[in-house]
Amino acid sequence: MAEGPFLSIITRTYKRPRMLAQCVASVQAQTVPVEHIIAEDMQGLGVAESHRLLLEAQPRGRYVMHLDDDNLIVYPWFVSDLEAAANAYGPDVIVFRMNNCEFGILPDRFVWQQKPLWRHIDGGCVAVKRDVWRACIPAIITGGPDGGPCYEGDFFYLKALWAYTNRIHWTNKIAVLTQRVSKGKGEGEA
Repeated sequence: MAEGPFLSIITRTYKRPRMLAQCVASVQAQTVPVEHIIAEDMQGLGVAESHRLLLEAQPRGRYVMHLDDDNLIVYPWFVSDLEAAANAYGPDVIVFRMNNCEFGILPDRFVWQQKPLWRHIDGGCVAVKRDVWRACIPAIITGGPDGGPCYEGDFFYLKALWAYTNRIHWTNKIAVLTQRVSKGKGEGEA
């Protein structure tokens, strides 16, 4: 069986063709090939569907990263830098920074090299070894107050990662840019 790519990127999307096209272009601009999985909520079922799509994804990469459709990778050698860090340090999780238009630079100084804190880190700030991702991704759908899906599911996934491993490498580079925080709204929706 052929080995998969270094990185699989999973993009969740719903009714945002322009932003999705920009997201895809930022992935295609990488200097090394990646597997890009587009997980589309075709019926507008919301956050529960978004999380279910992640659970059903079958990434082949050695590492897995979430890049939502309203996010962009900001420089073309990002995946190359991730691979160099993975080869040098062998971490289960690689943390990088994102410029989130709502919350600023994440992870921020309150959680830099610390455990995750809600609204201070984002699910799009990490690349995770595939086996660790598979072990921790179910937490994305069970974090709500009733044990079911909630908007903050990405944060429960991050908490699961930190509980699962302490092999975390921090890289102080802004690698992802949020185009617009839309909380599940399609383009043109208020």
